[in-house]
Amino acid sequence: MKWNIKLLLILFVFASCTQVQKLSDAITNPSARDLFERDLKPEDSLYRHYEITYSEAKQNALRLDLPSAVSTKTDSASIKILAYTLELKRGERFKVFTKNEADSLQLLIDVYAFENDSVVSKKPLFSNMPNENALEFEVIKNGRYKLVIVSRIQKMRDYVMIIFTEPTYLFPVSGKENSAIQSFWGASRSGGARSHEGVDIFAERGTAVIAASDGYVSSVGNRGLGGEQVWLRDRRFGQSQYYAHLDSIAVKSGAKVRLGDTLGFVGNTGNARTTSPHLHYGIYTFAGAIDPLPFIARKTIPENDFQQLPQIGSTKLRVNELRTGAGVKNEKITDLKGEKPLVILAQTGQWYHARVNDSLEGFIHESLVKF
Repeated sequence: MKWNIKLLLILFVFASCTQVQKLSDAITNPSARDLFERDLKPEDSLYRHYEITYSEAKQNALRLDLPSAVSTKTDSASIKILAYTLELKRGERFKVFTKNEADSLQLLIDVYAFENDSVVSKKPLFSNMPNENALEFEVIKNGRYKLVIVSRIQKMRDYVMIIFTEPTYLFPVSGKENSAIQSFWGASRSGGARSHEGVDIFAERGTAVIAASDGYVSSVGNRGLGGEQVWLRDRRFGQSQYYAHLDSIAVKSGAKVRLGDTLGFVGNTGNARTTSPHLHYGIYTFAGAIDPLPFIARKTIPENDFQQLPQIGSTKLRVNELRTGAGVKNEKITDLKGEKPLVILAQTGQWYHARVNDSLEGFIHESLVKF
């Protein structure tokens, strides 16, 4: 009888702790990495190995150009951590995902900001949630960011990480795409007296100019360098979009518009009278004009095809090129000669992300490796 009472008390305490933890989690929304680290025991060698490996990964010199598809696999013997520096621009939406479901593969995905040229922030800006293998966010500041991906120990499993950016706005000229942009931010104007505060999108006269986002029309009219123009206020980002050189205007000041609504039609009014019809598109914040290209430029999403990674082992290196990124324009990390123990951690395109001599990581072209 006493034993049954003790057992009931233990079960009650355990159930109470579980409920408290669930309530706490509902308030704090711990990330997938938070839950993973909570389950590790500080006294275990695995925890220490994880701490060291994660810290080293955050500080590595490796970079990744976007878009990229990164093929890799989980490691049944240890925690695998991949980390890359990314260049992101305001106006882009960053995305990373794998098609593998979280019930068969749980990834821990974090994105950190660089506080200066070499120091990465201690706390991540964004992290994926438990039971999710994806992360996305809108970039609000140009700069370098560090992406860290951890695959938990489990049976060997292949997967592909799709990493890319997409614009947060719609392309503002109907039926056109990036190739129609023929003049970019910062180009010289008026003999160098000023610089171009926007992009010029060329199209046939009368082509529909459409709202790149939801918002309201704050101003319309024919004035100044822009000629027939529409100003659209985007409440979401708190900035104004400028549509200039229109042939005619299709909206009135104060009108609410939805994404894709027609604002006017391509022309060459204002100081564009001597040029071919085009839309001058700009974005203005309280601090002034910003480059609108990242907000509208269409991006390619890489294929989700897995590349079978070579087996781990020693290899003969044909030339000594271990680089910081997947391309010959990236900085060479060190010289490698002869036969070296090399582990392939991942692959993107024709480049291996490899570890050499158990500690040094970098990218090497597949043609330079002989297994």
